[in-house]
Amino acid sequence: MTNLDAAPPGLPEYRDNPFIAALPPLWSTSETYEHLRLLPHYDSAERQYPDHVRPHCIMRLFRYFEPLEQHLTLADRFGMLLRQGYLGRNPNQGDYQRQLQNSVARMESGSLLAKRFAVPNSAAGFALLGDSGIGKSTAMERTLAQYPQTIYHDKPFSLHQVTWLKVECPQKGGPNQLCINFFGELDRVLETNYLDKYGSSSRTLGLAMQRMAHLASIHALGALIVDEIQHLLHTRGMDAEDVLNFLVTLVNTIGVPVIIIGTQNAVAVLQGKFRQARRASGIGSMIWERMPYGKKWNHFVERLWQYQWTREFTPLDDGLRAVLHEESQGIIDVVAKLFM
Repeated sequence: MTNLDAAPPGLPEYRDNPFIAALPPLWSTSETYEHLRLLPHYDSAERQYPDHVRPHCIMRLFRYFEPLEQHLTLADRFGMLLRQGYLGRNPNQGDYQRQLQNSVARMESGSLLAKRFAVPNSAAGFALLGDSGIGKSTAMERTLAQYPQTIYHDKPFSLHQVTWLKVECPQKGGPNQLCINFFGELDRVLETNYLDKYGSSSRTLGLAMQRMAHLASIHALGALIVDEIQHLLHTRGMDAEDVLNFLVTLVNTIGVPVIIIGTQNAVAVLQGKFRQARRASGIGSMIWERMPYGKKWNHFVERLWQYQWTREFTPLDDGLRAVLHEESQGIIDVVAKLFM
């Protein structure tokens, strides 16, 4: 957990909002690039290490991350989404407290649409879609790593702010399991016991979602990231649609930004309920394609190619670039493993 004493951001709409002021400053594109970049340790002298040692050096490439233009765009959009979502939940203006009162009303009435006060809503949602192995989840994790996940506030009241929470749609267990995963992940971050308290007793999907929304309100959740959303599409019956409606409700009613990540199979989600959560924010969904052969591909391969632990260094040429693209079909995860 991090207790930040950061200077208020310069933008007037971000001033006097402790949820935003505690976040990292707004970085330039070059600063964002440096923060996202993750380079493995490398020393050319290691190429002379014994055969049984050098394979361990190669394993460092699993942690290699070279930001591309799409990664910078994702980081920029997430930063905007997170801050915009907190505009409508400013505790210094009473919006956060009114949201809590609305959350109590929802718990008492059993309806996610119940409320006692009108509260401004500045939240939005978007989807990040692309083929498996294209690097969506890795890029999202690098972006999230730039933000403290929890921030403790001791004034004007005691609160553990959770800036982001990432959960996966389960392959088995259905939407109810998604809520249980949320309780468990919140416990991991805050060292609470919400899973023991709510997990077994939330037998109906409606009750589980009400409790999930209530906890999101209590801890001022900045953004919920739901990965592998395509698993939800395989759920039979109306439960899948109920969860999609719930994600939209988190954005449009509770004021919590939601990001869904999935494969191209999840495009049906955008064509259905979740598109309503995009609102008029200007933060549209992102669909990542396989990297085409060209300037961007050459840049990525050239950066990766320098990490060689063979005795003899092999220069990179156009033939190798072309073969790597043909064999990987422009999928980043595949080309990295081929190189390894």
